[in-house]
Order: sequence, then structure tokens, then C-alpha cells
Amino acid sequence: MKLMKKSRILLLFAAMLFPGIGYGQCETDLFLDQCASCLGTYNYIKSFNVAASARKKAAPEYSYVFSKGSKYMLIVCDQHAGEGKMIVSLYDRDHNLIASTYDVAEDQYYPSMIYTCSTTGVYYIETSIQGSKSGCGLCILGFTKE
Repeated sequence: MKLMKKSRILLLFAAMLFPGIGYGQCETDLFLDQCASCLGTYNYIKSFNVAASARKKAAPEYSYVFSKGSKYMLIVCDQHAGEGKMIVSLYDRDHNLIASTYDVAEDQYYPSMIYTCSTTGVYYIETSIQGSKSGCGLCILGFTKE
């Protein structure tokens, strides 16, 4: 019994020393550069980390101000760690769906989407992982002027 207690303390101590190492960790930094290269001529703005587990489903929403006359690219970059597919959806300021990387009618996933902004304002980017209880990835946002 005493040995089990010591083992737990040692395991906890190791987890604190090496937070990036562990079962089920989402290592998005490892593939950020690879996925960002998909931006091509678009300028990198930022990335949004996404993770889902059996305990917590991922469907976070982020806001960003888009400018009229700019084109925005949203790239899906997931690890398929839990075999779940990541979906990125773009909404206007009234939360009306503008575009998504998943086409429900065709049951088709797309790796990216491009949106030409016609109205300056706040837009919402929602990320989710479908088809599994776990998974992780990131969404990369880039832009270019028309």
C-alpha cells in the first residue's frame, strides 16, 4: 500500500516536471509549421488550438474582426488522434452560418475554406471535432488583400 502511494506521488511529480509528455496530449506545435505552409500567399494571422476528450467535447468559438476587401483563409489541421474529424465554421456578427469545412448535404470534409469579406465587422470561428470522443488539432487563420 505504501509503495502504491509513493508511485502515485512520483508519477504526479514527473507529470509536473514534464507537462508536454503524457498520454493523450495534443502536440499542435509539432505540426503548426507544416500546416501554416498551406497558406501559400496568404499572411498568417493566428492559430486556434482545439482539443476534445471523452470528458470534454470541443466546440470553442473565437471572434476576429475581418476587414472589407480582404480574403481570409481558414485551414483545418488535425492530428486524427481520436479519429475524429475537425470542422471549422464561420459565422457573421448575428451568428448566421457563412461557410464551413464540412458540407452536410454531400457528407464531405474540406481541409480549408476561403472567405472574401464584403463587410467589416466581428466574425465568429467555431471549431469542433466530430465522429469521435477525442481528438485534437488547430485552425489557422490567414488573410490577403484583393
